[in-house]
Amino acid sequence: MNKGWMMIATALLAGSLLGGCTEKGMVAMSGDEMIEKVVSAETEPASYYAEGVMKVWTDDKLTNTMHIKEWVDGQTGRKRTETEENGKVSYAVNNGTEITVYEKETGTAYSMNVSDMGEQPKQTQKQMLVDQLERLRDSHDVDMKGQEKLHGQDVIHIKLTPKEEGTLSISSEYWVDPKTWMIVRVISEYGDGKSEMVYDPIQYDPEFSEDTFVIDIPKEVDVKDLNELSQSSEVTLEEAKQALGQSFLQYKGEGMKLSRIEMSHTGGELNRDEVTMYYVRDNKVEVSLTIFKTPEENVDETLLPDESSIAVRDTQGLYMKSIRNISWDESGLRYSVMGENEDWTKEKLQAWTKELKLPNQS
Repeated sequence: MNKGWMMIATALLAGSLLGGCTEKGMVAMSGDEMIEKVVSAETEPASYYAEGVMKVWTDDKLTNTMHIKEWVDGQTGRKRTETEENGKVSYAVNNGTEITVYEKETGTAYSMNVSDMGEQPKQTQKQMLVDQLERLRDSHDVDMKGQEKLHGQDVIHIKLTPKEEGTLSISSEYWVDPKTWMIVRVISEYGDGKSEMVYDPIQYDPEFSEDTFVIDIPKEVDVKDLNELSQSSEVTLEEAKQALGQSFLQYKGEGMKLSRIEMSHTGGELNRDEVTMYYVRDNKVEVSLTIFKTPEENVDETLLPDESSIAVRDTQGLYMKSIRNISWDESGLRYSVMGENEDWTKEKLQAWTKELKLPNQS
């Protein structure tokens, strides 16, 4: 999947946010009352088959269109997703113990064992919605717009608007089936970008066959284990230097200290070592600095709606507002600085990068 789809998480949640609530009294609820209603609801997640379309715009120009099919077994938590964009098809299945992803055109497949994660399938989908609303209730106004018709069914229209200009969250509108708490449409806007996810048709309580949650992967395709492809461990500065093959920038300012250094290795096509340094103040992580060798291959340079070009250390870099992150290339390495709390503005991060120096610099 290309870089254009690494965006707006709220749109990707549509179709799997099932909680359970009755329609009576919904329209009259305030935002907080609605959230509390969802939190306290105890109905079982629904099973469904749905088809949807996700679209992404940048500067009012349609940049991506993805067609999606989903099969969800609410009783067991199993889920199958098929996506198609420009003729390229990908499959993903979570059978409760293992997640498998297969990209047909590239002939690549990955799997990950999730049986030890302690997931409770009957609660997961609802909890995703609860987590989303709980995270936004302090930074957004939750407005119940009323009851509407969408594709012939009654839905509740909910709008989430940031309380302050320039907050890190996305403005979103949801159209929700009040009988199942399934989000059948969501529009999200951030900066110059916009995304829309619409499900139609939706079939509730379908019959699933034995093959529904199995991907037919050709025998010649090597299924790589994601648990083995990504490994991380705590390392020393010298070990980090050896992994990167050269000295690298470190924070030399005052007010915070280096707490720990982690190194992770990602296999597959990326096949690289990443070093992450955590800087703390009062025993709390303030900033993380991630470093890896600058990729040699050409990448999609299209900016995401959340990205903007900025000046960083006398060069050009990128700033991603939603995660408070600045990245840039310098002397063969790619650096990424992330502020770990909302106090870290773009300007504050830019100033922090100026305090980075090589070990032999004063």
